[in-house]
Amino acid sequence: MQDYFAENPTYPPHLFRRRYRMRRSVFGKIVQACEANCRYFTQRKNAASLKGFSA
Repeated sequence: MQDYFAENPTYPPHLFRRRYRMRRSVFGKIVQACEANCRYFTQRKNAASLKGFSA
């Protein structure tokens, strides 16, 4: 997560594009659409009342 999405990412944007074959902005739009339309991709608490990972 921090390799690509932190304020100061480890890898530059061109390496993200080479690995995932899309721009970070397009990837972000896909994630937002998934979060908005499918409950599976929303952050919620697990059985131990701890928040899980975000989409």
